[in-house]
Amino acid sequence: MTSLLFGHLEDCSTPQYFCFSVRCEVCGEYWYSSSIPFSKAAQAVRHPEKKELYDAIYQREKERAKSAAGQEARERFSQCPICRQLVCDACFLICDEMDLCRECAERMKEPGEPVAT
Repeated sequence: MTSLLFGHLEDCSTPQYFCFSVRCEVCGEYWYSSSIPFSKAAQAVRHPEKKELYDAIYQREKERAKSAAGQEARERFSQCPICRQLVCDACFLICDEMDLCRECAERMKEPGEPVAT
């Protein structure tokens, strides 16, 4: 599941902050990770001669932020066992037989309640 989520993380970062998003494949809504500030944002602007150094630090911190965003997204998304879509908790239903995305549950007439509203 983690590798699936990492494949769906979209980079919304700026030079000052790291942020990632995931789009639900059923409702199309975007979820955004917590925004994490780049520790050297102010220094990078003041010291352009150290651009390479700050770029390397930026990439290292961005990878850490992406990993944190993946963990955060894991708590809000599930993969449907039938259609394999990545769906938000509002579109993932707890059903009697098997937990499914809303689309598969409707198609199979399987009643259920969303994980979250």
